[in-house]
Amino acid sequence: MNTVINPRKIPQQKRSKERYQKIVDTAIQLLGEVGYDVLTTDLIAEKSGISVGSIYQFFPNKESIIYSHAENSYLIMHDLFFEKVTKELKKIKKFTPEFVDFTLFAFEQTLNEVKGYRLIHSILYTNEALLHLDIESNERFAKSLAEKVIMVLFPKVNKKRSFYISLMIVEAVDSVIKIVHRTKKPSEKKQVLAELKTLLLVYFSTFQ
Repeated sequence: MNTVINPRKIPQQKRSKERYQKIVDTAIQLLGEVGYDVLTTDLIAEKSGISVGSIYQFFPNKESIIYSHAENSYLIMHDLFFEKVTKELKKIKKFTPEFVDFTLFAFEQTLNEVKGYRLIHSILYTNEALLHLDIESNERFAKSLAEKVIMVLFPKVNKKRSFYISLMIVEAVDSVIKIVHRTKKPSEKKQVLAELKTLLLVYFSTFQ
């Protein structure tokens, strides 16, 4: 049976919103400090200074708290990344290898800007809902990449193919970034990213 992940109540008043956010922020902080298995609503209550009863007014369990943060993080990450890419596209007239460098850097930069994203990514398989949320995020990225990048830089590529090209790129980058994050040596990370760039350049060359 799947764990309930929807919040019990979405706050409307300022004070309630602040408490709601404090619960979420504390949970993510503790997730980084003690790990998923040790994290409990009792621990979140103790750290935040908000009673367990008050936490349960908003959330049924720790999974719901984490899911709430993850859902918001994916949306923020999408908007931040495409804000950067859209701004860069206004400066260039056509596809160049440098644009691949820019997008990879912009993506890594965005991951660093979104609070707690890497923690969420590290526990995707603890809950089916989180994994599904990640899949939805990749599809959202692919749709935007097709519309805002592929169809702009490669106008001869039709809409349907643009989406599948974008989905392949998103899934490939997502997988390689996972490798980068679990690679400890900077030189090895650099090599993995260099191979990813080569892979993308070869792929892009088929659209021109």
